Amino acid sequence: MRRFVTSDSHGGYRALVQCLELCGFDKEKDQLIFLGDVVDGWSESKESVDLLLTIRHLVYLLGNHDQWALEYYTGKLDQNEAMRKSWLRQGGAATVKSYGKTLPKKHLEFLQNAKLYLITEDNILLVHAGFDSSKPVEETDAFTLLWSRGFLEHHYRQYKQLKPVRISQYQEVYIGHTPTILLDKRQTTPLQMGNLTLIDTGAAFTGCLSIMDIDSKEVWQSEQVMALYPDEEGRNGISWNVRNLLL
Repeated sequence: MRRFVTSDSHGGYRALVQCLELCGFDKEKDQLIFLGDVVDGWSESKESVDLLLTIRHLVYLLGNHDQWALEYYTGKLDQNEAMRKSWLRQGGAATVKSYGKTLPKKHLEFLQNAKLYLITEDNILLVHAGFDSSKPVEETDAFTLLWSRGFLEHHYRQYKQLKPVRISQYQEVYIGHTPTILLDKRQTTPLQMGNLTLIDTGAAFTGCLSIMDIDSKEVWQSEQVMALYPDEEGRNGISWNVRNLLL
């Protein structure tokens, strides 16, 4: 079984299709570990989840935007207007447009059943945002796993200072959540820092969606996702077509 990892497609169904086709993914035989945030941003969140549900050996990890969407669709944001507006501004409006007022039961259960992290049999840790490396991941709180950038920022500083990056508890660690292009606009591919790999290459913004073979380390990428949705602003505040007119 080949093992693949991807993350943070943010409603970019067309990019997800491209990545799976480019790597020759077999929905019946291969494993896909998705590090969260399939929703919020581009207009095809529903189609994206429909596609993931066809993959036999899928492991889906919860992302912070997935959690946000769950809170909206289960009524938890009804009493928090500021948080609801923040979610809508940061991609949630596209998710509402995709789904309407309710999530299909299968999609609701899909997100509710998502894992917070995965440790493979060969001791590879995969998680959406990061973890508190001073303790076992099992003891790390959900906010840190889904939202915090502290783990990434600490190790990225080491990387930039040319210090060795090594997460000693695990053979390898894969995370999403923080787009590589927000750290360095030239970093358009997954960022490997020692045994830590950042797989989010900015599909929610101006970047591509990336998928990696965990064992061979080969990477395949979609087109720039905003070019696949040329009339949509996504989370950029400007569409591909309008941006090109202004250049």
